[in-house]
Amino acid sequence: MPDKEVIYEIKEGIAYITMNRPEKLNAMNETMHRELGEVWADFRDDDSLKVAILSGNGRCFSAGADLSDGVPDEYKYTGEFPDITQTQKIYKPIISALHSHVVGYGLWIALDTDIRIATEDTSFWLPEPQWGIATIPCAWFPKIMPWAIASELLLLAERISAQRAYDVGLINKIVAKDQLMIEAEKIANRFCELSPVAVQGMKESMIRASSLDYGAIDQITDSVQTRVMNSEDRKEGARAFIEKRAAQWPAR
Repeated sequence: MPDKEVIYEIKEGIAYITMNRPEKLNAMNETMHRELGEVWADFRDDDSLKVAILSGNGRCFSAGADLSDGVPDEYKYTGEFPDITQTQKIYKPIISALHSHVVGYGLWIALDTDIRIATEDTSFWLPEPQWGIATIPCAWFPKIMPWAIASELLLLAERISAQRAYDVGLINKIVAKDQLMIEAEKIANRFCELSPVAVQGMKESMIRASSLDYGAIDQITDSVQTRVMNSEDRKEGARAFIEKRAAQWPAR
């Protein structure tokens, strides 16, 4: 049986999701897209899992889409991206552990995560215009980064370093290579200490309200706040505060 192109492991409430085409620099083909989408759906639906760490096996995080078989003569946009978590309504936190090259579709996958950690040698690149291709999420990028930075990445197709990505707010931390997974697990364990209901409720609000006017945002806030503030997690948090102990989250 061939190796899975996405490795999915579970340990103590943490999902470890690893892109696994090292011989192709984790370039994403149809199999990897499908397997990653299936893994995200399982992660979403498994109530025992609180957080995920996404990484790439081998020399780099991901070299982007696999174009080795060429592109079709006629292209039709489908809008179907099951491997992008925001299309699957996944509100659990996701950490990306990035190293070396983060390119094209691989950059979209990385920016789809919540906390992004990179090694010092990491570079970020959207080379599509060099090949006459429009980057699929280009309309989404100005929502998550300054217009000038989106233009630098999208329109000029310029590489940017980990330091520049950190300076403009695209990543959270830069670490040494041997500290990458250690730091990712440290952050994952911190998420495991927090109320899943509260964390997921706030992420849901962030995603759903990101492009709405104030009135629509207020409706989402009402819905999420009412649900979280009436949850068993909120009641347990109050008891733990009064009793000066760590909370034991019911996660409901």
